[in-house]
Amino acid sequence: MKNLFENLKKRNRAALILYVSCGDPSIEFSEKLIERACEAGADIIELGVPFSDPMTGGKTIQASSAKAIANGCTLRKIIDMASRLRAKGIEQKFVVFSYYNPIFKYGVERAAKECAEAGINSWQIVDVPMEESVEVSSVLNKYGMDFIPLATTTSSPERVHEISECGSGFIYYADATDSRDSLPESVLKQMQKMREASVLPVGAGFGFSSESMANQAAKCADAVVVVNKFVEVVNNALEANGEDFALDTASEFVKKYSLAMQRD
Repeated sequence: MKNLFENLKKRNRAALILYVSCGDPSIEFSEKLIERACEAGADIIELGVPFSDPMTGGKTIQASSAKAIANGCTLRKIIDMASRLRAKGIEQKFVVFSYYNPIFKYGVERAAKECAEAGINSWQIVDVPMEESVEVSSVLNKYGMDFIPLATTTSSPERVHEISECGSGFIYYADATDSRDSLPESVLKQMQKMREASVLPVGAGFGFSSESMANQAAKCADAVVVVNKFVEVVNNALEANGEDFALDTASEFVKKYSLAMQRD
């Protein structure tokens, strides 16, 4: 992760991070989607592990996660998918985005070992507070993986600094809003303050609904995280005209957002 952010900084770019709801509608489609997204310019892929009661992402992620569970998606299948993508030559960073329960059930040590063997770079566990993250982080460090900490818009700069010191890779700075139509100047200034407070690169997840919003954020953060909008675009295209159309639509979406990561 460190090398990625250093290289992007030299090119005056922010990293484009995309969330993929793995297993919706199938793990096979998710694999194709990730491959196309990486080819189109994504820098980091968040591998969303389906969970029965997700607290983040709103109705979009809840519905997608429910479909993935119904279709039999598991952490094991996601790990196997990551391994296949690495075998195909996909080099972008992979972050397992999960709640603690699926990982606890699988076994933290076992999951970390198998993720590392599959070429997964990091974990982001959204419901593990900073004070309880040390054990998970130490297991990941053992296997050369990063623990991505989470801060929110309610976190003070001092708290963001503390949280960033408990992780590695980057810090995910999230907004409670599922989708925004604009980024007020006050929000952009807050992003800059959090970036100054953090010892890690800052990935901003603010419900971006357009490339122009993503470009605004790219000028204030080290990475832009696109979650709901990407899932919505893919699902709408699937419903409208099937998988091939959805993959083409996703590719065009990623190309546009990738261009928006350039700061100048």
